[in-house]
Amino acid sequence: MSGVLFHLVEIDMERAVDVVFSRGYGTKPAGCVTLLSFRRSEIDTLRLSDAGYVDDSGQSYPPLLADAFAIDRRLDLSPASPSSRESWGAVSIANPGGMFDALIRDRVADRMPIRILAGQKRHDAARQIDIDPGRAALTAVFSGLGSPWQPDRLNVQMALREVSGWLDATLMPVGSYAGSGRFGGDSNVKGRSLPRLRGTALNLTPVLIDAVNLVYQISDGPGVVSALYEGGFAGGITYGGAVDDLYAAAPSPGSWHMQSGSGGLFIRLGTKPVYAITVDAAGDFPSGVAPRTVLPLLRQMLIEDLTMPAQWLAGSWDDSRQAGWYWDGSQAVTGRQVVNTWLSGLGIRLVPGHEGTLSPIALGMPSTSPDRLLTSDHVTALSGLALDDGLAPPPYRWRIGYARNQTVQQAGSALHPRITAERQSFALQEDRVATWYLPAIKLRYRQPGDLPVIPTALLYEQDAQDVADHHGALWARERHLWAVTLPRSIARGFDLGQAVGLDLPAPGLRGGVTGLVIGEQFRSAEATVTLTILV
Repeated sequence: MSGVLFHLVEIDMERAVDVVFSRGYGTKPAGCVTLLSFRRSEIDTLRLSDAGYVDDSGQSYPPLLADAFAIDRRLDLSPASPSSRESWGAVSIANPGGMFDALIRDRVADRMPIRILAGQKRHDAARQIDIDPGRAALTAVFSGLGSPWQPDRLNVQMALREVSGWLDATLMPVGSYAGSGRFGGDSNVKGRSLPRLRGTALNLTPVLIDAVNLVYQISDGPGVVSALYEGGFAGGITYGGAVDDLYAAAPSPGSWHMQSGSGGLFIRLGTKPVYAITVDAAGDFPSGVAPRTVLPLLRQMLIEDLTMPAQWLAGSWDDSRQAGWYWDGSQAVTGRQVVNTWLSGLGIRLVPGHEGTLSPIALGMPSTSPDRLLTSDHVTALSGLALDDGLAPPPYRWRIGYARNQTVQQAGSALHPRITAERQSFALQEDRVATWYLPAIKLRYRQPGDLPVIPTALLYEQDAQDVADHHGALWARERHLWAVTLPRSIARGFDLGQAVGLDLPAPGLRGGVTGLVIGEQFRSAEATVTLTILV
């Protein structure tokens, strides 16, 4: 006979510890201090349940979850917004007699790990008691990040975030110019953030950091400049070589020098330009890591620029598609914007898993039959949902941008009189475009879908064409979304981005079709889970 369905919540909390420097007499020379870190902290874990639980090791989880909680997760199907939507929901903790007041005051839970597990107690009919299962028998329901405490008179509430909630923080660390001169920038750029170049970017505008000595910065890490343009013309100012210190000697008139190192990528001109200066360049990370393809670039940026723990990133990040992007430091950029920049238009989603990791998954139907098939024997409720805007009716064409022009220039006097026609054409438009087109869709529907050009970070036409063809193959036929409700015992093991077979008494589902799980709705008070499935 079945027992009680229950849930556990584990919330990691941090308490900052004051750093006390002590003398090292007897072990070190007199006057030395111990090499303690600048910031120390202690991590404690708050363990709670809704029905009481004791694990195999004797660790107790008191029944202090006050209310039923809900978790909703969903992948965004919009091709230009590939960063997954965060889950939303909250847990509410009972605070009898103010027992958690000191914890709320002294412990920080914002963006600290939080885990929710579910299990079922086994009912012992002979003794009329429910027996706790071992921890290994529990199922992970949610692993993500906590939020600031939200206390009221009787309870303490905490909103839930996927680990992708980390991406909503501003791009960090962000260095800025001190206005101290030389590489510290002059007064014109004081307080401005440093530029960042990751991968290979075309026709970007470097930041003039020293107007007197004509020194420009391209990135905060090492790199190489492959071409320099004045008003779009590449032959006017000649390359004078790479140097160790741009300030040691000025370039000769009509030439430019380059300096590259862990402190950044810089150029210096020997003559004041008449037209705007732009460059083609490739940038490495300040650490020296130098990926050049999409997913390795994104992964390294999450770790190094956004300080995301590497253990949160799972799955395969292999990629062969050359890419790059440039941020000039004029605006604050969030991690979610960074993810959208790299994955826009590629049909890849950064998917959060139940274990608290992010994995890049290509949106598409598998070529082989899924391992699991859902039939009327499993499903307790079924209903149709609307597709995201622009995808129903199907688009009759997909236009994917590549070779992004980082600085769109105006025709006329803004361009050098000796610029070539081909270069002028490139300078006047943001993206070159690869297109997939199917006339049959346009003939079938009175108003078929027609999405705008989707920019990408890709450099080469063939890669963009492959992406356009992939979208065309996926969306050339009508797709539908279904909300499928299952008992928890059957829904166990399903996660976002997973393929599943459906054979149900509904239009398009009879006889068996392959679907893709793109959403999940979980209610702690219910014995079912609702999956959103794309077919």
